Amino acid sequence: MSKPYSIDFRELAMAHLDAGETTREVAASLRVAVSSIVKWAARKRLSGSIAPGKMGGHRPHLISGDHRLFVLGEVDRDANVTLHRLSAALAERGLHVHPASVGRFLHREGKSFKKTVLPAEQLRPKLKRRRDQWIRYQARIDPARLVFIDETWVKTNMSPLRGWSTRGERLVAHTPYGHWKTMTFIAALRHDRVEAPWVLNGPINGEAFRVYVETQLVKTLKPGDIVVLDNLGSHKGAMVRNIVRAAGARLFFLPPYSPDLNPIEQLFAKLKHWMRRAAQRSLETVHNAIANGLNAVTPKECRNYVENAGYKST
Repeated sequence: MSKPYSIDFRELAMAHLDAGETTREVAASLRVAVSSIVKWAARKRLSGSIAPGKMGGHRPHLISGDHRLFVLGEVDRDANVTLHRLSAALAERGLHVHPASVGRFLHREGKSFKKTVLPAEQLRPKLKRRRDQWIRYQARIDPARLVFIDETWVKTNMSPLRGWSTRGERLVAHTPYGHWKTMTFIAALRHDRVEAPWVLNGPINGEAFRVYVETQLVKTLKPGDIVVLDNLGSHKGAMVRNIVRAAGARLFFLPPYSPDLNPIEQLFAKLKHWMRRAAQRSLETVHNAIANGLNAVTPKECRNYVENAGYKST
């Protein structure tokens, strides 16, 4: 915070005013804001003093006491409540505060606005038991043995979802709507690296997945590895299991509706962000963009993905 102007300087400004100069003339000659001259003159008229008032000091928070308990109770009751609704509810209680003030209050209380959406099917009793059993065993497995496999789509019409623009004006961008190519990207995530990346032109099926396992994945497997997959039908071919077993590895399927237990989903979310930023329009340039993105993945990042999904040896 800047220091107030000295009393001598303020008295000099008032002397210029008393001599008949206008506030603008005084401000220009002394190189201060016109508003400062106006405020000093008003203070002198009202109190007879031009000394600066108290600066800073503690200002008690408006949302306190019963109002604090009310807001926290509303958030606990409905996690989707908006700042405007909370502000309106406080106004009905006699406290008028801006929604931004409500937001600052919630941040001070350790709250942040976020949400992770998971399948509602996870709440089914039978599936919940399977998930609980899986989670109990997560910490007992050496993460270095785990190999997480999955696939995601990439397209030649991907573009950034948002950008900066002047307030009140639309940000207009263009992307292909009529013709584009869809590819399937498959990879294996370990605790320290991404292995066996493969791009398939078109959707995945059982035969294509078998070819991937036979020609790409099996080269990276070691005896004792544990390959983890979701329950997609194309993953469950007998040939796939036989190929994995022949390499000395084991194959496990995640409980249904459990993307949160497969850490490679986090990598894919970042991959799609890369691809939208790259906005490539041909198969070759899309392949190159994927390669560039994967080259930027660090061992620490892979470890964070795995640990964030609950696979941390204790």
